[in-house]
Amino acid sequence: MREIKFRAWDGELKEMIRPEEVLSCSFIGLNGEWLGLGDLLKGEGGFELMQYTGLKDKNGVEIYEGDIVSDKYANIYTPIFRNGIYMAYNVEYLHLTEQEPSTQFNVVWKSGCEIIGNIYDNPELLKEEPTC
Repeated sequence: MREIKFRAWDGELKEMIRPEEVLSCSFIGLNGEWLGLGDLLKGEGGFELMQYTGLKDKNGVEIYEGDIVSDKYANIYTPIFRNGIYMAYNVEYLHLTEQEPSTQFNVVWKSGCEIIGNIYDNPELLKEEPTC
């Protein structure tokens, strides 16, 4: 059974809230007010929750939803939870509204993937829609 934990992106402060802060169920949020896990789950204050996938990259770093990983072939993916499992979405096609997942994320993980960023701190890693 995988460990259940979360991290959160604070959209107002533009910083990641570490898993231990999220699980402590209380921390200082926007404007110095105390927030708890319930506040995060409601999405108040511009927070985006990301769950731990239960997998680690080739360097032992925990992989969360929203992370951007590179496989051994330099393909870039992000894990997204769909239909009860984590699927791998190729970031090159994230702009497409009806993109199908490339494969199951554990297939990418087994190839020895490495975290190279996340969708909030490193938006430059998300490829833009091609222009004609």
